[in-house]
Amino acid sequence: MKIQQYCATGVLLTMLAAVTSLAAEAGAGSQRSVVTQGPVAITVSVDKELAQVADPVQFVLEVTAPRGTRVELPRLPEQLGDFEVHGRELVRDVPAADNASDRQWTLKATLETLKTGRLEIPSLDVHVAADGNATAFDTIRSKPIAVQVASVLEDRADPAKFRDIKDTVDMAVPDDASSSWLAWTLGGSGAAVASALAAVLIARRKRGPTPAAWALGQIDDLEQLLADESADPELVYNELVDVVREFFELQYEVPTRTRTSPEFLTEAANTVQLGEAPRQRLASLVSVADDIKFACYGVGNQQSEQAFADARAFVLECDQHCEAVEEERDVP
Repeated sequence: MKIQQYCATGVLLTMLAAVTSLAAEAGAGSQRSVVTQGPVAITVSVDKELAQVADPVQFVLEVTAPRGTRVELPRLPEQLGDFEVHGRELVRDVPAADNASDRQWTLKATLETLKTGRLEIPSLDVHVAADGNATAFDTIRSKPIAVQVASVLEDRADPAKFRDIKDTVDMAVPDDASSSWLAWTLGGSGAAVASALAAVLIARRKRGPTPAAWALGQIDDLEQLLADESADPELVYNELVDVVREFFELQYEVPTRTRTSPEFLTEAANTVQLGEAPRQRLASLVSVADDIKFACYGVGNQQSEQAFADARAFVLECDQHCEAVEEERDVP
């Protein structure tokens, strides 16, 4: 028995944890803040304190005030802090759920971002007048609220800490006929987990920015990581190719992360029918990634720069390819 079987166990457990984490995201804790001025209360909330890049965040601003109060809700811009604003919804002057003498005004929106870190949704101004005959409004400002946005790369190996390539080591392990099921279980479970992970990722990305926008953001993150001298260039290269594979899945809904490199290239050429230029870029990227994994190949600065250029060009070419295909379908 070789050490790879133990490594496979670790990979499987990591993938299971990733699927569990992604599936549980919807239950991440929400947070809220409340500002009161006299009988008027402004509540701001988001449905999650922790999100990932391109993961929609549901934002709600709610005003509760006595019957007869005039309330002017803020008009949300296209960009709210570091977040893009989508799907605005307004509900004005309806009975409050917990007090029949109060009324409620609600502003809802979906927020998305490609940035990472602790990002702040800024405060908003609500204009309030005590009654319908008032000519002047008081301004009540909500409190800003923070959301921690993590890159999908944070769940992967850290290129600054260790290398991915290790030589095979033979170990003398007593044969045990009863453990022969392990290899079969790992193989079948690994494929199932990988498929589940891909499905979760695809379902989540469809709700957020385009696959191309997501991929370009991840490529930028990796390029910044590579600027750190302690980063492992070979592992960064492999992560770059993983982003390209994941982008391809999201763009064309064709599974690639469980395919070998030749199978991936065949899908690009035959199923998707990409042009010659993007297919050559893809072949170059996955060929070097295979050399790194299986031949302990090293990557120099010039090769890394070319890889990032090829990855960006590939993403943009695929995006243009999809647009062209859609235009052809629309032609009667």
